[in-house]
Amino acid sequence: MTSTPVSISTRGREPRRVAPVPHIARPPIASWRRSARLGRFVAATWVKRSLAPELHIRPIAAECFLTDNCNLRCISCTCWHENTTGELSEDEWRSVVDQLAQLGFIKINFTGGEALIRRDAARIIAHAREAGISDLHLNSNGLLLDEDRIDEVIAAGVRSFNVSIDGPDAATHDAIRGRQGAYDDTIEAIRALVERRPRQELAIRLNFTVMRDNCDRLADMAHLAQELDVDLYLNLATDTTFMFRDATISELTAVDEATLRSSLKAIQRVRRTNPARLPSELDLSYIPGHFGLEPQIDVPCVESQLKLMIRSTGATGGCWGHDAELNVRSRRISEIIDSPQYRAEQARLFRKDCVQCGSNYSVNLRTQPRRVLPTLARPTRRTASSTRTQRRINRERGRG
Repeated sequence: MTSTPVSISTRGREPRRVAPVPHIARPPIASWRRSARLGRFVAATWVKRSLAPELHIRPIAAECFLTDNCNLRCISCTCWHENTTGELSEDEWRSVVDQLAQLGFIKINFTGGEALIRRDAARIIAHAREAGISDLHLNSNGLLLDEDRIDEVIAAGVRSFNVSIDGPDAATHDAIRGRQGAYDDTIEAIRALVERRPRQELAIRLNFTVMRDNCDRLADMAHLAQELDVDLYLNLATDTTFMFRDATISELTAVDEATLRSSLKAIQRVRRTNPARLPSELDLSYIPGHFGLEPQIDVPCVESQLKLMIRSTGATGGCWGHDAELNVRSRRISEIIDSPQYRAEQARLFRKDCVQCGSNYSVNLRTQPRRVLPTLARPTRRTASSTRTQRRINRERGRG
């Protein structure tokens, strides 16, 4: 399979210049505490797998679904099929954030649906920063990330972004996302984020969901990510988790084996030439197994231990594939995560006695020494050289 050049529309408009957002530095002591907490968490997962399978591990990150509603009609998602009502109010979300801070959570991912549909999203995010949680992340489809909104959420404290693009061109992306013009708007948003990255120390990731209708475009997506100068992450289509359980989505998970394997070889060729911004070999090796084309890599689900999922209506659990029965409207978060019900579910999910969704497989892979060490042992000279080359290109482009 050969990849085609990627053409990125700029829609003929120069970005509007806005006043710079003040830089918010993370205090050194906060960074040290975050690293220590993360290290203890990873060590606990190793102990849980090898020595103490019933060990209770408290989550240290939260996935907060500010809304289940969305402004797109993606064929790979069901959140737009109906309007979710009775979602947590701003005051309820503030209470949730306060509880997370008191429990020592080190990160909050704000997501949806499309989180920015809520006009109070930035105020909720800012409250998290004020409560002492400095690692704040936003998932978005990019349509509402205009210049003013970008500066609003950065001022609120967001320093990392996942922006979804499901094709390397408008025809592919817009067909999957169900809206003409979505591709151009999202590309424009990513460019605006990249422009702000040096002074705000932003982490920006392009999320591409691999499915039947686009699995042949992996190399093109690699070129797009490198052209935009953002990291590429490959989500994997699933029909086993909430927002994705539908017969039409099941059809999208039926990828053609020859097409996928050819596409994986194509992106690996791109990666050998220049690995900058691209998924690791370890991540790429996981994909065929997810789609049932070969035995799946046997790793426990660290994701289910790492994160606490808090749905827009307050339902709370530890997994995308688990229909939570506990709710922050009736119980405090500390009571939920220490309850026998939650602890039993976490033990089950960790050993993958579950629906097998593949959510955040990269986290699961990276925390397994027997999988990671062989990769780390490979020669890194070419990678380091490629990284230096990419940095030089970035300087020449004025990207920091």
